[in-house]
Amino acid sequence: MFSTVGRLLGDPAEGYTHGYSFGLADLGAFERYMYDPVHLAGDPEILPHYAKLHVGLAVSDDPDPELAAKITAVYQGKLAEYPEWERLMAAIPEVRFS
Repeated sequence: MFSTVGRLLGDPAEGYTHGYSFGLADLGAFERYMYDPVHLAGDPEILPHYAKLHVGLAVSDDPDPELAAKITAVYQGKLAEYPEWERLMAAIPEVRFS
């Protein structure tokens, strides 16, 4: 696994200031990451500071044409399982999943 957090070098007109990228071995590792106790504990500390959030797949070496839908299903499952996470996400003025 690898990750990086930093200033986003994209178009400032889109309204994003920072980016976070990470790499995982497979979909199972992604699901474990989403439900890891450290990740769950960090969400209430971080998410209230967001005004705009884009969550989604940017790059993958997995040829599965359904990968993006499967990742979205992991997010939707977490929303359903953790109502407090759903409230945190709903409080962000602009959220886009892709």
